[in-house]
Amino acid sequence: MTLVPVSIATQTNNARFKMEGSARLLNCYAEQTGDDAKAPLTVYAMSGLDVWTTVPATGTASGVTGVRAFLATDDYLYVVAGRNVTAIDALGAQTAIVTLPADGDVYLASNRRSPTPQVALVSDGTGRIITGTSIATISDADLPAPTSVGYIDGYFLFPTTFDRVFISAEDDGTSIAPLDYGRAQKNPDATLHAIGGERDAMIFGAKSIEWWSNSPDGSGNFPFTPIASINLGCAAAKTIVQLDRAVAWIAMDGTVRIQDGYSGRRISNHAQERMIASATTTIYGFGWNDKSTGHAWMAWTCETWTIAYNMRTGLWCELRSFGQTNWRGVQAIEWRGMTLIGDYQTGAIYRVDKDVATEGGEPIVMEMIPPVVHSAPYGMRINALFVDAVPGVGTGGPLDENANPVLMVSTSNDGGQTFGAERRIALGVAGDRLRRLKTYRLGMFGPNGCTLRLACSASVARAISGLAIDADKLGA
Repeated sequence: MTLVPVSIATQTNNARFKMEGSARLLNCYAEQTGDDAKAPLTVYAMSGLDVWTTVPATGTASGVTGVRAFLATDDYLYVVAGRNVTAIDALGAQTAIVTLPADGDVYLASNRRSPTPQVALVSDGTGRIITGTSIATISDADLPAPTSVGYIDGYFLFPTTFDRVFISAEDDGTSIAPLDYGRAQKNPDATLHAIGGERDAMIFGAKSIEWWSNSPDGSGNFPFTPIASINLGCAAAKTIVQLDRAVAWIAMDGTVRIQDGYSGRRISNHAQERMIASATTTIYGFGWNDKSTGHAWMAWTCETWTIAYNMRTGLWCELRSFGQTNWRGVQAIEWRGMTLIGDYQTGAIYRVDKDVATEGGEPIVMEMIPPVVHSAPYGMRINALFVDAVPGVGTGGPLDENANPVLMVSTSNDGGQTFGAERRIALGVAGDRLRRLKTYRLGMFGPNGCTLRLACSASVARAISGLAIDADKLGA
């Protein structure tokens, strides 16, 4: 018997036609474990989501009936769910702030005002300022109807009608001067959003992006000056993701871009771009740090899919909640040492934790489709498959699938378009660490080769670090 190693999937990167390749990671990701480990790469299941709290969520909002926006200050976590705006304090007590009158997209930003920062909320052309648990509409007549809000250097940035970006007074979102605005100058395109980066403001348009520097000349005039631009716009404001030092967005050409100096570097591959092109509903972007595993994620989601970019590895995977076509998460925030994810259908807020193997009590189905195994131009017979996975992980109950977890294996001879019946390989009850994961007689395959699919739905620790087959070449 000669064992032939089989590459594990490193990311979702299915080809244009499945016969060319169907590599996929669903609810799992590849991590480089290095030359000192048993294998240089291991595929791990995504961290679970533990319900932390639930806030009221009423009304509908462009397909998102649950959590629509998050913002954290030292004292409060502000949550917009449905039309309800709620403040949660450090003890978990909830205070209702306001019920919004309509369902347009919501934008939140906070300033550095002391001792209590102001939080600007913009939705449906109305700007509001939240201070603690009090709220008031911005009544300054010098501010036209705002479309979104960002923040930098003490100033709120309010994109408005006629592609103007107004700024507030420094550390005072209630005061706006009539001439305190600028316009993107590179292209006469629609201004979608404005955010503050580490040094400069980014003004996102439909056809271009400009960077503005805060360079006051002492005259009291508008202090921001355009310093750079690119002819690469943004598909929609809600696709913009700002996480730590990184800013990424879906560009007008359907690619995912990440800020690289004063440019946008493409980070998507063709597989993600085909999914983006197929979207028929609003795409929302958000990002989070999973401190329990050391990974940072940027994700984009619509009603039919969710894709996630691992900032630590530069690799992509897909997320999908049990019984759904996409992932339940749609917003994320860090607050008081926790990484929190908001549910797009309800007001549930989850805490990310690698030691939790479910999503709100529902199973996380981990699935890996590795690159096609073939012997083209010849056929092949696979006598046995060996899987290097975590054995002996049964929990002892209460569900049988958790007490006696299994790895489900199926094969395809048409590039992953259809799969045969599943085989079940026992992962072993708790403590059964010597178990070999293997299955025999997978069958004969033509020059197109064999596409494997490995999945596990048990709520246990899951990892795959290697595959190997015993195979004979046919028709030589």
